[in-house]
Amino acid sequence: MGVTIKDVAKEAGVSIATVSYVINNKGNVTVETKEKVLKAVKSLGYQPNLSARNLVGQKSNLIGVLIPDWGNNDEAVKSAKDNFNFDNPFYGNILNSIESTSTKAGYSILLIASTITADKIKSIILQRDLDGLIIIGALPKLLNSLAKVKVPVVLIDSYTYNDDFYKIGIDDEYGGYIATKHLLDLGHKEIALISGELIEDGVDMERFKGYQKALLERNIPIKEENICNVGVSMEGGYQGVEELLNQNYDITGIFSTADIMSIGIYKKLNELKLNIPEDISVVSFDNFPYTEFLHPSLSTVSQPVFLKGRRATELLISLIAGKRVDDHSLTLSIELIERDSVKNLK
Repeated sequence: MGVTIKDVAKEAGVSIATVSYVINNKGNVTVETKEKVLKAVKSLGYQPNLSARNLVGQKSNLIGVLIPDWGNNDEAVKSAKDNFNFDNPFYGNILNSIESTSTKAGYSILLIASTITADKIKSIILQRDLDGLIIIGALPKLLNSLAKVKVPVVLIDSYTYNDDFYKIGIDDEYGGYIATKHLLDLGHKEIALISGELIEDGVDMERFKGYQKALLERNIPIKEENICNVGVSMEGGYQGVEELLNQNYDITGIFSTADIMSIGIYKKLNELKLNIPEDISVVSFDNFPYTEFLHPSLSTVSQPVFLKGRRATELLISLIAGKRVDDHSLTLSIELIERDSVKNLK
C-alpha cells in the first residue's frame, strides 16, 4: 500500500487537516509547520491522490507550461544559457500571452523545464494537482511518455500526431518555402540555411523542408555546405555565418529560421565588411518588433506568437471545463514581410 496523508501527518507530527492545507496551499499554516510537512512529504515520497481529489470536485486552477531547452552546440554558450531560453523573445512573448490569458480566467501557471524526465513531470502533475498542461516545442520521446496522463494537454509548435493531445501552430514548411522562394524570385541561387537542430517533429525540420522544396522546384540542388545547424541564439547565428562562408564564399542569400539568429548574422557580416543586402541578402523568421529597426530592416516571415499562446490557453481551459472540442489541431496564418535585407539580382 502506498504512502497516505495519515503517514505524512504522523511523520510531521501534525494533523491530517494541516497536511491537507499545506498540500493545497490553503489555510493559515506557519512557515515552520509548512517546512515540517514538506520535509515529511519528500522523505516519504508521498504523492497526493489526484483522482480522489477530483471526485470531490476540487481544482487547483494551476496550469503547467513545459518549456524546451534546445541546448547549444557551443559549451560556452550553453553555460551562459541556464534560463529557460528567455534570451529568445519567442519564449518571453508566448509565456506573456499564456500567463495573461490564464490570469484573466482565474488560473496560475507553473513553469517546468523539459530537461527533467517524463516520470518527474507526471509526479509534478500529481503533486501540484495541475488542471492541464501546455507543452512548447517538439519533444517526441517525452510526448510519447506523457500520453494518457490524466489531464488535458495542448501542444504548441509540435508535429507529433497523437489523439491524446491538442495542437496549436503554424505551417512552418510553408514559412520556410516562402522565405526561400523570395530569395529565388529575386535571382538568388546560392542560398544558405542557418537553422536550429533538425529535431523530429520540430519547427526547424519543417522550415528546412520548405527550404528544400523551394530549391528543388527550381532544379537547384541541396548542397550540404550551404546548410548549418547551430544553437537558436544570437551566438548561433554569428558562428553559423563564419562556418558557411568558410565552406562556400559564393553564397548570395541566407535563410535564417529565427530572428534571434539573424541578429548574430548581422553582427558577423558587419565584422567581415560584408554589406546587407549588397553582398549577402538575409531572410528570417518570426517578425519580432526589433527587426523593423535593424539596418537594413529585416525581411522576415511573420508568425502570430502572442496569438499562439492565447489560443493554446483558451483551448486548454475549455478542455479543463469539460467542453467538447472536435478539432484536435489549429493552424494559424503567416505571411512574408518584405523589407530591405534582400537584393534583387535580376
